[in-house]
Amino acid sequence: MKKNLSLLLAVWAAFLAACGQSDGGAGTVPLDLETGGTVSEAEEAFTKTPPKENLPLDEETAASHILVAYFSWAENAIFLEEAGEVEALASPSVVVPGNVQQLAGWVQEETGGDLFSIQVTDPYPSDWDACLERANEERGSGARPALRGDVENLDSYDTVFLGYPNWWYGVPMALLSFLEQNDLSGKEVYLFCSHGTGGLANSVEQIAEALPEAVISDNIFDCYEEEAASSEAAIRSWVNSLGDFRQKEVDSGAPAAEQRQIAVQFGGNTIVYALNEGSAADSLYGMLPLTTQVEDYSTNEKIFYPKEGLDTSNSPLAQAGAGTLAYYEPWGDVAFFYGDYRENPGLFQLGQAVSGGELIAQMSGTITIEAMESQQ
Repeated sequence: MKKNLSLLLAVWAAFLAACGQSDGGAGTVPLDLETGGTVSEAEEAFTKTPPKENLPLDEETAASHILVAYFSWAENAIFLEEAGEVEALASPSVVVPGNVQQLAGWVQEETGGDLFSIQVTDPYPSDWDACLERANEERGSGARPALRGDVENLDSYDTVFLGYPNWWYGVPMALLSFLEQNDLSGKEVYLFCSHGTGGLANSVEQIAEALPEAVISDNIFDCYEEEAASSEAAIRSWVNSLGDFRQKEVDSGAPAAEQRQIAVQFGGNTIVYALNEGSAADSLYGMLPLTTQVEDYSTNEKIFYPKEGLDTSNSPLAQAGAGTLAYYEPWGDVAFFYGDYRENPGLFQLGQAVSGGELIAQMSGTITIEAMESQQ
């Protein structure tokens, strides 16, 4: 019996790796849909704690302008132990906390925003096979699962971080329920996703279609499900690369902190970058103003070589996509990315384009880089 079960699990693991549809991971045994736990770990980690409720926001919390909304299987599952139905499982099961739940928590800590868990009224099974079947049925029928709880004071938020797992090459249908029930028009939206080998698949397109009037950043954080639990540093760095969100918070009435921005000018065009607080960004800022020649490199970046190397002793690694301003220490060049790129231990984040990012690919010849007046 054990031999047959092992064979079944091995076959199923291969299926998941090929499809990339789970929110678990890869390993010698299949991992759970969202947490990366093995079957044995899942069996030991059942909890009687039901999914948490979204509590009303108090006055202090409601003052935040940032919302971190996310969907996690771990907070949308039926817990079999509570129902007295725990048995030996033939497929992985949910474990708390889930991948997206963990990622959202780190985003919330880094931004100081308000956390909102998207939860369905009819929970999903905690067994992966059964959850997969229902998720596929919902996808095929275009279902919009009913949700419990609402976001209070939605109009007070101008920035939304939206987290989700990749289910069946797209988003869970419950996420579309949330997007259709909450008007995010005009808000800045940043996406983060946990996925299998299918990557982001069609998820970004689905979200964009559901939010035609929102400003969705193409700077997206994604990670493999088996790496989510160890992605704290990476996702915190990603958040910081987007800007200092905390400086815009309304708390004691104190004025917002100043943010350094630089203007890159060429041929009558201007691209504005917000710099982070890393030492490499400090080095570049200290060289301004400067005039230099920009070169094409590969199919996704423009580069120039500063006269002196930048100090990377206290700088985050580059984690973002198009719009990134970065420094490649091994070659000593500054890069303006207009396409996605691979992470590299020698590539350090300097900042991110906040306007004119669509012009980066057109950059050529002589450019000037100047510090802008302090931004509030």
